[in-house]
Amino acid sequence: MLRPIEHRTTRSFGETLEAVLSAIATAGMTVFTVIDHADAATKNGLSMPPTRVVIYGNPRGGTPVMVGTPLAALDLPLRILVRELPGNRSAIAFRALAEDFEALGVKAEAAARFDEIQRSIADAVCGACPTRTEE
Repeated sequence: MLRPIEHRTTRSFGETLEAVLSAIATAGMTVFTVIDHADAATKNGLSMPPTRVVIYGNPRGGTPVMVGTPLAALDLPLRILVRELPGNRSAIAFRALAEDFEALGVKAEAAARFDEIQRSIADAVCGACPTRTEE
């Protein structure tokens, strides 16, 4: 079962989003798209705090895994949630994929790389931010 891992930060939403985008670029990855849930809500007469999902990756890393294990494409490219919290704070979250990828047949070393990448992005953004894992 995919486990969400959330890191809370004292940064504002905008600062956190910029830090995420910068960390992804520094890691040599591509941002494929950013889904703005709050904007979609507003366009439909609803409201929610700023909430974006950044979809990113590197085809050189993901493509061989998807070719060898097509069902891995359900969770690739990688994604990270950036959301605003009360008090001008924010949080980032991602899902740990290694265990589920291994269950699909992805070799353990290759599966672990996806979690390592996500952790490195979170570390670049948050450093020693508090972490909470939702089960």
